[in-house]
Amino acid sequence: MKSKLKYLSKNIFFFGLSKGIAFIAPIVFVKFVSLGEYGEIEFAYSTGSVCAVFLSLGLGGAYPYFILKRQELQKEYYFFLYGYFLLVISFSFLILFYCGVISSTIYLVYLFSAIFSLQRIYSSILKSNNEGYLGVIYDGGYYFLLSLVILFCYIMHFPYLLALRIGMEIYLGGLIFLFCSKYSKNKVCFYRKEECFDILKYSSSLILSGIIIFWLTSSSRIYIKYLMGYEQVGIYSLYFRYVGIAVIIYQFCYIAFFKKLYLSSSKNLDIYYSFLMIVVLLACLLIYCIYPFFSNYLLDGRQIFSSSKLYILLSVMMPIWIGIALNEGIISRENVIYKMNIVLGGQVVTFPLLLLLFKQQMTLELFTFLNVLMFCVAYLSQLQILKSRNILFTRCRIYTYITFVVTIIYYFTF
Repeated sequence: MKSKLKYLSKNIFFFGLSKGIAFIAPIVFVKFVSLGEYGEIEFAYSTGSVCAVFLSLGLGGAYPYFILKRQELQKEYYFFLYGYFLLVISFSFLILFYCGVISSTIYLVYLFSAIFSLQRIYSSILKSNNEGYLGVIYDGGYYFLLSLVILFCYIMHFPYLLALRIGMEIYLGGLIFLFCSKYSKNKVCFYRKEECFDILKYSSSLILSGIIIFWLTSSSRIYIKYLMGYEQVGIYSLYFRYVGIAVIIYQFCYIAFFKKLYLSSSKNLDIYYSFLMIVVLLACLLIYCIYPFFSNYLLDGRQIFSSSKLYILLSVMMPIWIGIALNEGIISRENVIYKMNIVLGGQVVTFPLLLLLFKQQMTLELFTFLNVLMFCVAYLSQLQILKSRNILFTRCRIYTYITFVVTIIYYFTF
């Protein structure tokens, strides 16, 4: 009992530190930059988050499969070989940017992609080895960096965007060094190529599904940039950062209890997931209630956070967002990724067509309304796939149906 309490307390402390900074830093950052600049950073963040799925080669999802499910512990250190791969690519992008071949936006997208790739892989390694309290620190690495940049620029009066880019370069170099050093210390032999290919064969199958999931859950700011511009990205991102409390709750449960959730029965998962979705919804609504007490300080009087409708729609969306992310691990565990790729891939292709249809009438509220409906359909599709494997998420299914109906009534009533 004492060991469990100690384990949980460590997770709570490190999680509170990391996710507290992850929640606060982006919200404070908007105080020091224009909405257009904030939107540009958030656009690069969102695009990098999606690109990281491809750049990471699916290794983050492959690690628990080989180490937890197949118990092939001898393959563990091959995952650190990825550091050398990223070293070559990062050096190439560095040269291209400083020679003026690629724009600052493209370079920023790459920096986010590379950082997120390394963070996700190493976090997956730590979580799989019951070191979630350390994994959460690496998950929030970018936000620690952002906090330091804000503090440094505030004291030294240095340009914020320039400092952020330089800081990301240094941080990326540190992560690459971490991977390369861990591989070198264990002296894994290169001649065992068949084991590397075995890992890549499985991990590559996760790339398509990962891109589909991340595009579903992280592409909003990309769409908004091309539909309405950087300033609207900035406004949407600020709202999204406030409902990001949902992501914090989800990540805590997923990191602290990763191994248990990965191996649990469908009945228990249905209880855990449905309860988590309700908690997430209540947390988002609570933030909305307390926000007015500190909004003036953060925004310096700028009237950005003024649409209750947009916030409520985002609050309703987040539990479904969480459900989609949670299901990815179970679908991977059950090896039905190809089914999910077909079903959700079709939705990824059709959603931008729907947005084009409403382009002339597009507002942030309408975009979010359509996004909520798409999320509900995507989540129900996942549940149907899991049902074919006798995994019944009855409570989650009911919650999603209610969300779908309530969203339509709310949007056209208020």
